[in-house]
Amino acid sequence: MVKVIRNAVRTYLIKDNKVVVIKYKKHDNGYYDIPGGKIEDGETPEETSIREFKEETGITIKKQHCIGHNTVEYPDRIFEFDIFVADEYSGEPLEFEENDSMWINIDDLYKEEKLFMSIEAIKYLKDNMKLKIECDSDNNILNINLN
Repeated sequence: MVKVIRNAVRTYLIKDNKVVVIKYKKHDNGYYDIPGGKIEDGETPEETSIREFKEETGITIKKQHCIGHNTVEYPDRIFEFDIFVADEYSGEPLEFEENDSMWINIDDLYKEEKLFMSIEAIKYLKDNMKLKIECDSDNNILNINLN
């Protein structure tokens, strides 16, 4: 079976051991994730990062940098993520119809049950990171490889 490959971004905003996350209300109800999304045709990963972060949190990223790349493989699809860290921003997390966005203490976040792999990746954030994560169809992490 040929797996569909989706190109996307995730953007981490971390301050004082807190990170901005989204918590889905409808699709993937109750799961926590890092803001981001699919790279649209004609859009750069940098543009996607800024657009998706604003759409999902209400926060405007003024300065960011790409630190690396994550590959996440599911039984039926593969996500190729460019990973960004926000350096300067304005605004605070807002609530939306599809998701809530919020600052949350990283230690408290890991106590939650419904976490997408992008949350686990916080432990590995560094410049020039290359991470490959294998997940089952229920979003459980099966394997993590640092390249």
